[in-house]
Amino acid sequence: MSIVFIEYVLILLAFCLISKTTSSYRNTWRELRTSMCYSISGFNPRFFCTYEPVTDPIEIHKQKLTLWFSHLPQEERQFGGYFSPETMHVQPLILERHPDEDRGLSPFKEKTSISTRPSLTVEQLFDANNNGNKARGLNVLLYGAVGTGKSTVVRKLVLDWCAGSVFSQFKLVLPFSCEDLSHLSKPTSLRDLVGRKYMHLRKTPYLSGDYDKAKDVLFIFNGMEKMKLDFRIGSTELCSDPNEALPSGAVVVNLLRKYLLPEASILVTTRLSAVDRVPKKYINRYVQICGFNDPDRQRAYFTSRLLQQNEGKPEKAAEMLIEMLYLNLQRESQLATACFLPSYCWLTCATLHLLHFTDTKSPIRTLTGIYTSFMRLNFGGEVITVDGNVSSQEQQNSLMLYVVRTVGKLAFDGITNKRTSFSAEELEQWVGGKTKTDEELQQLAVFRTDVLDFFLVPRDYHGMDPESGGRRYVFAVPAMQEYLAALYVVLGENKSVLEKLTKEVSEALGQASEDITSLLSIISKIIPFRIFAVFNLLKLFPKLFERVSSHSKGRIANTMAAEMFRSEDSFNEDVLDQVEQSLLGVHGPQPQEETYTRAFELYPIFMGGLLHYGNRRLLDQLGCSIKSHTVSQITRALRKHLIKESQKKQPPEELMDLLVLLYEFQNPRLTAEVLQSIKTINLSTVRMTPHKCFVLSTVLSCTSSSFHLNELNLSSCHITPELLQMLWPAFHHTSNLNLQFNSLGPESCILLRDLLLEPNCTIKSIQLCDNYLTDTGISHLLEALSGNHSLQRLCLMHTGLGDRSAQLLAERLGQHEMLQELNVAYNNIGDSAALTLVDACREHPSIHTVHLYLNHLTDVGKQSLYVRGGPRVKEGRRVKVLASVTEGSDISEDWHPILSVIGKNSVSWDRGRVREQLLVFLKDLEWGRKQHQSFWKKMHFRRVESVVRQTLRLLEKSSDTGTGTGIK
Repeated sequence: MSIVFIEYVLILLAFCLISKTTSSYRNTWRELRTSMCYSISGFNPRFFCTYEPVTDPIEIHKQKLTLWFSHLPQEERQFGGYFSPETMHVQPLILERHPDEDRGLSPFKEKTSISTRPSLTVEQLFDANNNGNKARGLNVLLYGAVGTGKSTVVRKLVLDWCAGSVFSQFKLVLPFSCEDLSHLSKPTSLRDLVGRKYMHLRKTPYLSGDYDKAKDVLFIFNGMEKMKLDFRIGSTELCSDPNEALPSGAVVVNLLRKYLLPEASILVTTRLSAVDRVPKKYINRYVQICGFNDPDRQRAYFTSRLLQQNEGKPEKAAEMLIEMLYLNLQRESQLATACFLPSYCWLTCATLHLLHFTDTKSPIRTLTGIYTSFMRLNFGGEVITVDGNVSSQEQQNSLMLYVVRTVGKLAFDGITNKRTSFSAEELEQWVGGKTKTDEELQQLAVFRTDVLDFFLVPRDYHGMDPESGGRRYVFAVPAMQEYLAALYVVLGENKSVLEKLTKEVSEALGQASEDITSLLSIISKIIPFRIFAVFNLLKLFPKLFERVSSHSKGRIANTMAAEMFRSEDSFNEDVLDQVEQSLLGVHGPQPQEETYTRAFELYPIFMGGLLHYGNRRLLDQLGCSIKSHTVSQITRALRKHLIKESQKKQPPEELMDLLVLLYEFQNPRLTAEVLQSIKTINLSTVRMTPHKCFVLSTVLSCTSSSFHLNELNLSSCHITPELLQMLWPAFHHTSNLNLQFNSLGPESCILLRDLLLEPNCTIKSIQLCDNYLTDTGISHLLEALSGNHSLQRLCLMHTGLGDRSAQLLAERLGQHEMLQELNVAYNNIGDSAALTLVDACREHPSIHTVHLYLNHLTDVGKQSLYVRGGPRVKEGRRVKVLASVTEGSDISEDWHPILSVIGKNSVSWDRGRVREQLLVFLKDLEWGRKQHQSFWKKMHFRRVESVVRQTLRLLEKSSDTGTGTGIK
């Protein structure tokens, strides 16, 4: 170590002799010292950055603000974390408008009144031309309804200032949350207040009050409605010293008075109810934020969000989604009214992400979770206040709980009576309620001004409303009515008189339990035992409350099950399609008559989702507590109802809704127990989307590895190769897999091959009819025959097979000894290949049926196939060859299955080819009938002919061209 040190000293002396200045000597010593230290310790200096650290407090401030304001909330991170405030921000409409113009009006302004005013940009808020007194900074008050984007505008403003793109006239921007300031208990000076939040600015000269340095400062106070400000001189003393300790409210008041740092500019954001807390003389400019007032702004927001998909996501699908969404907005639909508020645009995007961009890598997200997150984003931790005063009983004053007890009660009444619109009188009845005290009236006034219009929007039916009355109100998003009604029920707000009375008595006895126990112990010594027993009954009230409470939880479970399995709703579309239609509208032919009654099928699903722990945790932050023992009681009662109802045969759409309920519930044990009673999952004709496939796979993954369905029917479900990959986990729990009439291609056969080659594969039957697999796909699929030991029935009808596939089938059949039935009907197989395939089936030890009808077979070929299908001499085993309704001069014993299959699929198949084959069948039947003299034989032939003619007539009826068959 010392030798190395001596070497570096010699090098240093050599450099010193060469150097000409003292400064170069110092630099050389610094470099050598650093190099020596790194060499001795084993570090390489090339791996270290050489730039100087930032020491300017303003630059440090900008860096820290950028980090803080770029942070995305959990509600955004759950979508993959690929959003940022810069890329997804769309500037809402900002107008210069005095609040007095808005008194008593809804925040959903008429477009005519908005369009007449010029809009402002954020840069114009502090335009110097509007400042009459150049020595004083401007006070700008930005007000707007809940959800219009006040906080988002502030976030973007701060980030843009840090980047140097706006407000270059301000050298220092200091954003504060009024909610944070309201919680400060000790008096604090302005400098300490700034230094406490921004430690690097403790000694900044801009806040010293000297000269006019404060003119370069912009204060931002966000959410003034959460802070108590008192401008009366007797309550808030005047102060001009930035170093004097004052309550936080007094600091803000003196800043706005321009008594403290008068040169500084101030931006205050608030809701409409709190605008009057600042006297008009202290505000230079009132500005209203109006949200997205036109479909083009809304489309810009949706484009910025929906086009930012995870890597590998097809942008074409997102563009198509945006176009459908924009068409619905242009119709001036209910959604367009809701998307006036950027918050509802967020909810729409979040829902569409869930429905269309779910994949196997996505985190578990539920529709209930999205709506609960939406509530937390807009009302997180808020309590309903009057003039900034917060009651000590925060649980009673929780704003979200107030919403549930008023708007939720209205929503529940609407669902009970199957109504989606409400009159002004009904709003007064349910939202106003029976208020008694001045405080309650003041709270109601604040609620009506700030919050009520967030949920309910006016809607004019122009005389089409079947219910009497003029203007009516609807929920901005239809699903919101079902969410709030579900929350109202699950929170136990729908109490009977007995429940309310019992709870009050129980709480009263609980508070005085010690006193009552002491009193009863004294009375028992001086009163006869029989009389004492009467007094002792008082102790039963808490137990009575527990019984009534338990009964109440059972009633909630019963309500969920009853609403879930309503017979009148059995033929509606599944609930996820209903949600999608409410966002994208109904495209194509519109129904002639508008229906005013709708099924509230999302309502019970939301009730189940609200019981999940993740949603309960978020609701607890909102002041809406659902206890674990309550969830346990509801779950126990619900299990019985679900198992009982699930054993009944449900329509495919209702079965899909049940799977969604189990998914939203997120209770693996309950899911597994309910699925044990289901032997068949028939989702035929349900339009499967990525989210539905994810739901099905996730729900079935809750079961044990030994659980197997008799059948999983996914025919006519619009399944693509991408969706097939998502369904992979579900396929491990079925014996019969039906994938007919989907959009599978040759590449899908690779995945199906791997599925059949799984060591624990239990699939006995796989139906792939009407998927264009071609010879290439079949060659991949047949690779599984050598390694599979479960497959017994393979249906490849109308899959684009040719002679090559038939020859390959004939070669590979010997590798699989379990196959019993092979269906290659309605393909492009000729006589030679068909004969080769039948010969291979005759040699196979277990195949008993081969379907070959509707192929390119000649009469000679059909006769040869009939002969080849006869019993073998050695084994006496016969292979059924279904090639036509006739076998020679006789009727095939399998004519009915053949015509039944053709009848079911004739509409979706090539009508010309089916018609041609049916005419061939008639010709064969007519020839066979002439070969027999027996009356009964002739009658049998005529019966089969009538079925063929009936199938032809149905084909004619469904045909758009209406071509005749030429049959007499």
